[in-house]
Amino acid sequence: MDSFQKLEKTYDYLRKLWLDYWTQEVVFTYQWWFEIFVIIFPLFLWWRFVDKTRLKEISLVGLITAGFAFIFDQIGMSLGFWVYPYTLTPFERDEFTPADLSIVPFIYCMIYQRFPMWKKYILATITYAFFASYIGENIFQWLGIYKIIKWNHLYSVPFYILIGVFVKVVLQKINLIESHFKGKE
Repeated sequence: MDSFQKLEKTYDYLRKLWLDYWTQEVVFTYQWWFEIFVIIFPLFLWWRFVDKTRLKEISLVGLITAGFAFIFDQIGMSLGFWVYPYTLTPFERDEFTPADLSIVPFIYCMIYQRFPMWKKYILATITYAFFASYIGENIFQWLGIYKIIKWNHLYSVPFYILIGVFVKVVLQKINLIESHFKGKE
């Protein structure tokens, strides 16, 4: 048997093991219900507080931040920095993290909406970065949803800041391009 076939066989075994674990020890636990809350409640808050006159722009902020949070999370899990013992779905333990797709985009959307000027935006982003790294991640750890293997909360801070800065730069460029072409109509 070649190496790849051995890997596939082992991976298939691990997939079955994970599904058994998830169905017997994860689904309907308080951690699982908390993740349901984490995915739904920020969406309600977002709809309640989003500036509906800027819906497309702020939605794009949410999509970009969710994408980057998800990608960074996948990289960290793939490198063995952390794991999620409790997941919302049984589709691979590393594939779906509700905070990446709900809490994180909600907060960045609200920061973007509330602080149009760079100075206050950066201060809000830095504040959020420390809050998410030291309070948010610790809450998820305390609940057993997030388990650090070889990571430190301080390492998360620059990634949260990077996401915030990147999304602001991208949206400024998009708005500039859009205003340029509106002027030609």
